[in-house]
Amino acid sequence: MEAIRLQTWYATPLGQTAARMVGEAMGRWLSVHPAERTLGFGFPHPYLEDLRPWSGALFGASPAEMGVARWPVGSDNRIAQVRPDALPFPAEYFDRVIMTHLLEGVQSLRATLRETWRVLVPGGRILVMVPNRGGLWARRDVTPFGWGRPFSPRQLRTTLEESLFLPRQSCYALFLPPFAGRRWLAAAPAWEKAGVRWFAPLGGVILCEAEKVVYAVPVIDSGQRKSSHRSRIPLTVGNNRRNEHEEQTR
Repeated sequence: MEAIRLQTWYATPLGQTAARMVGEAMGRWLSVHPAERTLGFGFPHPYLEDLRPWSGALFGASPAEMGVARWPVGSDNRIAQVRPDALPFPAEYFDRVIMTHLLEGVQSLRATLRETWRVLVPGGRILVMVPNRGGLWARRDVTPFGWGRPFSPRQLRTTLEESLFLPRQSCYALFLPPFAGRRWLAAAPAWEKAGVRWFAPLGGVILCEAEKVVYAVPVIDSGQRKSSHRSRIPLTVGNNRRNEHEEQTR
């Protein structure tokens, strides 16, 4: 869906309510891991204000085929029009990338995720929002969540793992039915609480946070001579720390 159509929909009462519900779910995770540099990738505009408290420097990038809408209004623009598989940023530049309205419509999933992996610092995190294949919103093409390819939790996890991301946590959000009546919108917070507790798999979107994993390939010494066996050991590195996951070879 094009940026102008997305911008128009998010300006409606239903769009504003959806952004608020999803943004609150994102904020509960983002507050635990503040980032020095954050990239909003796809169409992040409705959620960028929610990212401000947890981000030092905040930038945005939209795919060329989607088009780009200015952000923030009335100030210097911080949204770039990019190729998803060739981002104009140096390697290991961002601590976090937030993907919204991207993976369901991008042409090459793997190339986009591998390029995202490149611009993240080791141990950096990606937070992905995609339409839930099993939810009501994916069945309504009058909303942005009804366009493109929806995902199941397993499909999203596998897609991230194949691009060397290690999923850390996931959840469903947006349990409000996709209708614009005032009574429905007023009850949105109650729908969110009930949905999380009673019918989580019917949420409109899936949120998944994953970590960039860097693999080391050491040569293992076995007695008198060095073995040719190589073991892939995932290493995750934070901003000021290094965590090693050791793999025992027998």
